[in-house]
Amino acid sequence: MRPEECQRRLDELNKEMDQLLYAITHDLRAPLRAIDGFSQAVLEDYGDAIDDEGKDYLKRVRNGGKKVNAYIDGLLYMSRETRGDLNPEPLDLSAMVTEINAILTNEYAGHSPQLTVADGVSMTMDRILTRTLLTKLLDNAWKFTAKSDNPSIEFGTVIINGKVACFVRDNGTGFDMHYAEGHLFGAFQRMHGDDEYGGLGTGLATARRIISRHGGEIWAESEQGVGTTLFFRTTEG
Repeated sequence: MRPEECQRRLDELNKEMDQLLYAITHDLRAPLRAIDGFSQAVLEDYGDAIDDEGKDYLKRVRNGGKKVNAYIDGLLYMSRETRGDLNPEPLDLSAMVTEINAILTNEYAGHSPQLTVADGVSMTMDRILTRTLLTKLLDNAWKFTAKSDNPSIEFGTVIINGKVACFVRDNGTGFDMHYAEGHLFGAFQRMHGDDEYGGLGTGLATARRIISRHGGEIWAESEQGVGTTLFFRTTEG
């Protein structure tokens, strides 16, 4: 099978999966609303007849339903943000990183990591998907440098095995690579608990899907307490 035929078939399969995902998640909404609604009704109408332990159980049921609903939103968002036709064009990634970082500055109050951006980094990619990709990677770096004394983020390129790869590096909390293998780029896979850092765990899964659509690869290097570097490259690299 020729490469263009393989890509066409892959696009068809992705579209079918997106349609199936939408149907499944849509059908889950109704029972989740029922669980939440009836649990709330019990608390409001029969609260006087239920002890504190019973009320706590009902609140946990509602919280569980809300969490599942958030996962559904995450799946739909991940699918929506990474589908559509690719329109590759030469992009100034350095300028795009700087623009995205300025937006994140307004979203993370009281947290200002030092950003270093290499000049002139460019790639031929889809503009919309690339902006989503860089937003995910930078947001990840901002999030996990929140507890660093002197937070810093770096964007640049490096030659690996004769090919150019872009990277986003931070000096944040990092993680144990042993436990990350096979899980880091999966949907809803978290290297840290909710009590440490928020989020659904869809950011890197979305990034991987975007890079895969460009025929490239994405990988990470990290060390606990030292930081994380996320690398990516396309077939152009």
